[in-house]
Amino acid sequence: MSMEVYVLSDQRLQSIDAWQRAIDVKRDSLRVGTETPFLKVNGMLPVMLNGRQTCFECQHWSARSLMADFPKVSFGHRWAYALAFRWGGNIASAISANLAAAAYAEATRGQIFICAEGKLVLPARAREIAAELERNAPMIEEMVRQVAEQFRRKAGSGT
Repeated sequence: MSMEVYVLSDQRLQSIDAWQRAIDVKRDSLRVGTETPFLKVNGMLPVMLNGRQTCFECQHWSARSLMADFPKVSFGHRWAYALAFRWGGNIASAISANLAAAAYAEATRGQIFICAEGKLVLPARAREIAAELERNAPMIEEMVRQVAEQFRRKAGSGT
């Protein structure tokens, strides 16, 4: 299962360097990969979180089609741009995507649409989610390990 959020804004950054400066303002330990020019970002984006390699999917998206896909959501006004962030079950990817989305929204004076919550939020909410994930990472990882072990045992027993 993947999770996704979108940053909606009326302006967009022109470079990864500008985005990195926005991340650095908050002193987040996140470094965005610079291999792909920002305006061509369309897929996995490598990042470093706390000195460890991870990634999330990042893609320029149509704000108009996103808003049309969620007609019951109050978007406030017709946003010009959307930047999509997607990740799977990796906690570091989730933390990174939320921190990157928050910084991008702050830099562009945008807001974040959190699909799982079905609402538009301020960047502070994405930062809260990242902090909650970081605090709970050991517990989450242990739960995932236990579930994986149960699946291995069942697969090994043939039931």
